[in-house]
Parts: sequence; C-alpha cells; structure tokens
Amino acid sequence: MRLKVYVVTITIIVLFAVNIFLAVKNSQDIPLSDLASLSISNSQRQAYILSVSEPNYIPILNAEIPRPMISGKSALIYDTDSNRFLYEEDTDSKLPIASLTKILSAVVVLERLDSNDIVTITEKSIKVDGEKQDLYLGEKLTVRNLLKLMLIESSNDAAYALAEHAKSLGINFVGEMNVKARNLDMNDSFFTDPAGLDDSAYSTARDLVKLVQYSLNYKEIWDISAEKTAIVESSDERIKHSITSTNRLLGLIKDIIGGKTGYTDGAGQCMILVASVPDYPGKIISIVLGSNDRFGDTQKLVEWTRMAYRWR
Repeated sequence: MRLKVYVVTITIIVLFAVNIFLAVKNSQDIPLSDLASLSISNSQRQAYILSVSEPNYIPILNAEIPRPMISGKSALIYDTDSNRFLYEEDTDSKLPIASLTKILSAVVVLERLDSNDIVTITEKSIKVDGEKQDLYLGEKLTVRNLLKLMLIESSNDAAYALAEHAKSLGINFVGEMNVKARNLDMNDSFFTDPAGLDDSAYSTARDLVKLVQYSLNYKEIWDISAEKTAIVESSDERIKHSITSTNRLLGLIKDIIGGKTGYTDGAGQCMILVASVPDYPGKIISIVLGSNDRFGDTQKLVEWTRMAYRWR
C-alpha cells in the first residue's frame, strides 16, 4: 500500500515538473516585444468591446415621398446633428452668392472689430450699389447698429462702412474674409467685396454650409437675422432708420432660427435659412443659389425635409 502511495506521489511531481518546463520553454520562444503587444492587444480588445454602441440613423428618409422640384441652380439641406446632407442639387457648382456674403462679413466684424466703436459715415459708404442710399454723410453709428442694418435690411452701405472702419484700424477687411474662408476649408470660394456686389466672386452651396455651421457659434448673427423689423438710431439719436427684413419667410415657416437673402443680376435669387425641428437636437440648414424663386424653393425644401424624414 505504501508503495502505491509513493508511485502516485512521484508521478504527480513528474507531471508538475514537465508542465513547468514546457511553460518556461514556450515563454522563451516568444520575444518580449510580442508578449508586450499581446498584452496591449488584449487590453485594446477589451476597450473596443466597451466602446461599441448602436449606430444612429436618425433622421430616416421615407423614399416614397417625392423630392421637391425647385428652380435653383444649386441647393441643399444639411442636418447639423447627424452631419448629413438630406438633399443635394449641384452643391459643388461655383456661383456668385450676392448678399449671402454678408454672413462672412458679419463673422469678420465680430472677430476683428469692437461692437461699441463709433463709425463716421464717409462718401465711400454711401449709395455703394449706385441705387439705394441707406446712410448719410457724417452720420455716426455703432458697429453693432451697422451690423443690424447689414443683416436685417441687407444694407450694402452698412457693409462698406464696416469695411472702411476696419481699414482705418489697419485691417484689410476683404483680405480677412478670404483668410477666414481658407481657415474654414472653403476651398471653392473667393470674395472681392464685403457686400457681395461683385459677381466675379463666388462660392458653392457646400462651402456655405461650412460658413453657416461656424457662424452658428455667434448667436448674435442669427438673432439679428431673425428680426422682422427694427429701429436703428445714429449715436446722437438725431437719425432713426426704420428697417424691415428682406426675409419674407419670417413668420411663414415655423421654428426659423435666422436667414439671409441675396440678389444680383449675375447671382439671381439666393437664400440661406436655418431652422429647427421640434424635439430634435440638430438644426437644418437650407441653401439655394441661382434661383428664380428663392422663397418658394426654400419653403419647399424645408417643408419636404420635415415631412420626408423621421426625426425620432
């Protein structure tokens, strides 16, 4: 009996020793770098498992609802939450954009000028389009009030007055516009004046989405652009400008955050509109260029988008 116990004990010891020997030998055959990478790989595999989440496909298109027919040469709808284009039509076409340019001008104003500065209106800022006079020689207005005139009434005089003020401070306003465009990767855009009067300047609908997304960081721009009417006074309160928005969709389309219109003979009718969707965290950006009916086209696009997509 005692002999059997000895044999079993020795057998167990031998098997244990063999296992240890094989384990040591296998570890010696694997380079230290491989062991380290194996350890990292295992930890990464665990991390990936923890970080996996279900994809979000909202908003979801109902393909049975037909796309709207519009007159614009280029158009899009963009959703800021999913970062998706929900409608596209020739979005890379380089086209003049008229007064949509003033959104970029507004960004430069807020980043480079003091809103409380007083600007004295010179001859260079009066009747700059050869048609309409918005300002008076020698009138004094704050930068903030000129910004309101530029965004609500789309005053070309106000845009040029702001550029002239920047020049007096040693700032090349149009140069700053193009620098900002490059910084925003608006690589298919070029600007030549602060108001968008020059049709040799151009941009694309796709580039303008980048500008609008960036400009949404400046709530003031879109709050001003959502005003239907306003009274703007000169600094001495002697002159009052009663202004009305060029955006006829204010009050017609629900949940508008703001917008900007544009028109020249070369650009045709242009429009940017930003709106919200109830119970949805993102915003939708509508852009129409080269249209014969910017308000009708924009309304069709916004209403179709809200109806054709499921938002929750």
